[in-house]
Amino acid sequence: MRGKYTLVLALHLLSTTLILKIIDFILPIAHLLTILICSCISTYILWICIAWISFQYTKGKFLNEKVEAGYRAVFITGCDSGFGHELAKRLDSKGFRVFASCLFPDGKGASELKKHCSDRLHVLPLDVRQNESVEKAVEYVKENLGNSVLWAVVNNAGILKGFSVEMSTLHEFKDVLDVNFLGTVRVTKAFLPLLKWSKGRIVNVTSLGGEISFPFIAPYIASKFATVGFTDCLRHEIKMQEISVVSVEPEVFLTPMAYPATINKNLDLKKLEGAGSSFNYYYDEDFYASGYQKSLKDLINVTLSFACPDISIVVDDLELAVSLVHPDHTYKPRRHTLARFIFFCYEVMPRSCQILIVKIGLFVFFSESKILKKIVMKIISLII
Repeated sequence: MRGKYTLVLALHLLSTTLILKIIDFILPIAHLLTILICSCISTYILWICIAWISFQYTKGKFLNEKVEAGYRAVFITGCDSGFGHELAKRLDSKGFRVFASCLFPDGKGASELKKHCSDRLHVLPLDVRQNESVEKAVEYVKENLGNSVLWAVVNNAGILKGFSVEMSTLHEFKDVLDVNFLGTVRVTKAFLPLLKWSKGRIVNVTSLGGEISFPFIAPYIASKFATVGFTDCLRHEIKMQEISVVSVEPEVFLTPMAYPATINKNLDLKKLEGAGSSFNYYYDEDFYASGYQKSLKDLINVTLSFACPDISIVVDDLELAVSLVHPDHTYKPRRHTLARFIFFCYEVMPRSCQILIVKIGLFVFFSESKILKKIVMKIISLII
């Protein structure tokens, strides 16, 4: 498998070089301008960029083989709803033996999986916060693999709690990190021996919020940054053991975790309960009455109103991460090409530019000008 990948990559780089040389020969003026305008280093960087962009097409054309599903099993966390729920259905329909772990094994999501999927799919309880629960899940998988091998572990379980740093309690930070980050670590370490034997793969559902930061969801962002770092370290460490480590980093998609009604309800409770001594000391009822909470609600509602409802885009990439012989190391599910371009530009721009953009956005939503807010919302709706 590795041999074919290396061969295709080498031929692609050679072809790119030859094509650029032919262009230089046919268009000598362009070559002269290149020499005058660009240095040797910048020319080399340009070649690397062209080769990388065009390799996406080459890979899709020549490295699109999928593994045989019949004797492979996949373990997925967080199958009660959202990405994990839909992925379990998808992989079951493709012939994989699926172990769909749910926090509520008798809940609505688990019942739906049992009802609509084949007998290859197993629903089992799992709380990724508890070591004992993870160990029981490992034993269950070992006992029910049959003639299959554990091919992939998909760390999908996640929660969203807290708002800004001041409005979030330390307990909320711990809860989010315990599920989103430490849960991924626990499950990965527990199943790694089985994956070493099958030379399978680990697929971690991280987030766009693990690469760039957004305000007012500090606990979630912190957990996703930690998970992306863990995923990158793990990829380097176990590459020689022929285990693939894949990061799937979706933008904002509308899952039960991000329903506006749920988040607004939590924000109202936050006002009633308070967020801790430091927040309550500096901010009182007059602070809320001044319109801060309303502006924060507006910001949250506007952000979530642009959340993409089509989660099949993420499930498609998760399926590729599990089933391709040569998966990408990172998938970035986006609703369309324009959104992909916008998020890419934001990712690569200097930090000072990112800070300026966020500052402008916060100024708009925390200002008292309704007209300004409507104009900005209209512009965003036209783009996204």
